[in-house]
Amino acid sequence: MNMKQWMKGSSLYYIAGALLVLAYSLLWFLDAPAGVQPLRYIGGIILVVGIVLIILPRFAFRSKGKPEKGRDWTETAVVVDTEIYAIVRHPLYLGWLLIYVALILLSQHWLIVIIGVPGMVCVYLISRQEDQRLSEKFGDEYKDYMQKVPRMNLLAGIIRQVRRRDRG
Repeated sequence: MNMKQWMKGSSLYYIAGALLVLAYSLLWFLDAPAGVQPLRYIGGIILVVGIVLIILPRFAFRSKGKPEKGRDWTETAVVVDTEIYAIVRHPLYLGWLLIYVALILLSQHWLIVIIGVPGMVCVYLISRQEDQRLSEKFGDEYKDYMQKVPRMNLLAGIIRQVRRRDRG
C-alpha cells in the first residue's frame, strides 16, 4: 500500500474518531430535548453491545490470530474465523457504528444526528477498505470467509452460525 492510499484510508479513521468524540462530548453539554424514554433505554442497551463488540476482537486476535512478537494484536498472520469472527467479519467496526446509534438514541438531539450519520458512513467505508486490504493480504482464504460471514450484520451472522451448528 503506497502512502497516498494509506493517507486516504487513515483519514477516515481520524474523521470517524473525531466525530465520535465530538458526539460523545456534546451528549454531556447539550440540553436534552423531551425525547422518548424507551429509545434512551434501547440506546443504553445498544451502547453496551457496541462496547462488547469493540472488546471481543482483542481476545480472538490474540488467541487465534498468531500476531508476530512485537507486532500490534491486529496484525494477524492468519484469517481469524472463530469466536466473534464466525458471526461478523468486522465486530470492532460494528461496535463503533452501534456506539454512534446509541449516542443518537440517548441524546435524541438533531446535532448528534448530524454528527453521527457522517461518522457512521466513515466507519462503513473503513470496513469496506478493510475487506479489500485483507483480500489482498490473505487471497482466496479471505474471499471464502467473506462469502460465509456477513460484514457487520449481527443478526444474519447469528442465524448463519445457528444453521451451521444445526447441520454439523
